[in-house]
Amino acid sequence: MGILTAFPQLSLRELPGTPTGRLSRWVRVVMKGRHADVRAAEGGRRPMSSILARRPSKPGIPPARSRRARLRARFIAMPPRTRWLNLGLLLLLILAIVAAVLVIRNPGTPVPTVRTAAVTRGNVTAAVTGSGNAESSLSTPVSFQSSGTVTAVNVKAGDTVTVGEVLATIDKSSAEAAQRTAQAQLDSAQAALAQAQAGPTDVQKQQDQLAITQAQQAVDNAQAAVTASEKQLENDKASTQTAIDSAKTQKANDQKSTGTAVTNAEKKLATDTTTQNSLVSQAQANEKTACETDSSASGCTSAKQATQNAKNTRSSVLQADQQAVTTAKQTQNATLDHDDQAVTTAEQTRSATLLAGETTIANNKQAVTTAQGNLTAAQLAAEANLHPQTPDQIAQAQASADSARVSLDTARLGVEQTELRAPQAGVVLAVNGKVGESSSGSSASSAGSSATSTSGGASSSTAAAASATSAGDGFVVIANLTALSVTANIPEADAARLQLGQQATITFPGTSTSTTGSVTQITPQSTVTNNVVLYPVTISLDTAPPGVGVGSTASLSITTGTADNVLMAPTQAVTTTGAGHTVTVRRNGVNTVVPVQIGVSGTSTTEITSGVAEGDELVLPSATPTTGAGAGFPGTGGR
Repeated sequence: MGILTAFPQLSLRELPGTPTGRLSRWVRVVMKGRHADVRAAEGGRRPMSSILARRPSKPGIPPARSRRARLRARFIAMPPRTRWLNLGLLLLLILAIVAAVLVIRNPGTPVPTVRTAAVTRGNVTAAVTGSGNAESSLSTPVSFQSSGTVTAVNVKAGDTVTVGEVLATIDKSSAEAAQRTAQAQLDSAQAALAQAQAGPTDVQKQQDQLAITQAQQAVDNAQAAVTASEKQLENDKASTQTAIDSAKTQKANDQKSTGTAVTNAEKKLATDTTTQNSLVSQAQANEKTACETDSSASGCTSAKQATQNAKNTRSSVLQADQQAVTTAKQTQNATLDHDDQAVTTAEQTRSATLLAGETTIANNKQAVTTAQGNLTAAQLAAEANLHPQTPDQIAQAQASADSARVSLDTARLGVEQTELRAPQAGVVLAVNGKVGESSSGSSASSAGSSATSTSGGASSSTAAAASATSAGDGFVVIANLTALSVTANIPEADAARLQLGQQATITFPGTSTSTTGSVTQITPQSTVTNNVVLYPVTISLDTAPPGVGVGSTASLSITTGTADNVLMAPTQAVTTTGAGHTVTVRRNGVNTVVPVQIGVSGTSTTEITSGVAEGDELVLPSATPTTGAGAGFPGTGGR
């Protein structure tokens, strides 16, 4: 705008870039004249502009001045600062016009980038990846083999245990009684066998009498246990009934006392209501009498104030009485609810106690029956020993002794099974019982495996008592943290490539450690998550890295195939259509699609078994093309 103001004769078609280019030539002329003026001033001569301005014209003829001369003269007449400012604006305008022309000619279209890679020789590894959490591959739930009341729990979650260590115990009185009975039976059977083999002797008679005495003692002991348990049941009946009666009596007393409190509060409310209403009525009557003669008199005013005071008093008194009634009722409800709960608790305690007592009596009576049978057997054996024994009878006596010995071994095992021992060394993950509760026995014949190794003086039969249950949680769960595994859900397509024994690398981000392992289980039962079919695959670790425990997050990579020193190409260079594979080979600048055969296919590289040679240049898929800025110069936009 400054240039057009200073030079109104200048038009846009005379700017640089137009066919004539007059403006550029005019600038050169003006600048040349300016330089001449400067040189003249330095040499003491008059400037050319002064000479031109004073040159006389011919008489009668106006001076002939061209447009260029007029422009030059006007430019020279400007102050130096104005001239330079206009020249700068002129240059900016020229640059803007040139940039606009270049933008129109070069809109910045995307230029695709061609990437290539050479066929090389090296090693290719195919792998399947996944993630999961570390778990113990030797996690064993351990339970008691017989039922009983838990008397001790010696471990807690997090404790380290050794093989054969006692984890918990149950009441062994019944098991010990069965052992004594089995011992008596064995003694009797052995005595019978000895008598059958030796014939009647004084020693045999003494042994028979001893067997009868022991059997009789067992009967007496069993009957005494029945009597004691029945007496205990009667005591429990009396004590639990007393507790119930006490709870009911307390409830009746509380019901009476709280009812009285509610009644008293309500009576006080009624009495105060009558009294306060009477006082208000009296005050209102006094007010009426005082104000009938002169409503402005001080007596009338005092009477009105007295009436208001009576009303206020009535409101506060009745409000307090009503609050007292509410509080008494709330106290009554809370107290009676507590008493009802106490009665219910006492009744439940009675039922549980009596049931336990009756169970004990039934068990003791069964022991009496067994002991009486043993006594009868001992008496019959003594009678039989008075007569010579035949070979068959001797053989039968031997079989009876053997059977009695097996029964004693079973009884001893029953005593040992009252102690729950660790079948393996490890760390306790969970304890699912406590003292006073009843343990539920589990059969060793279930699908679970048994731990029969022993430690120290623990016998094999004792360790067998700690067999693992087949499923679910046992009384104690023990895990061997030195033998860890990771289970990951692998997509169906990848799971089809897995086999038992394949090597894997396991990384634990939490500890920044890694280790190796192998596939030890591929579960055939799949799961579906977000419409993706997954198969659980278990990898057992060769070693457990320090700091890694049960539940640690792990990522794994399972090697499904390797190929060493083979031709290989970037996996992205291979195009797969159905069962066929192709690559694009660039030779002498020409791209050619070539079919190839592939071998092991990894994430980044793929083995090429035929179709290309080492060193061939393969065209990779085009990268995302960059887009020009829209105002670039030729050769710069879009690259």
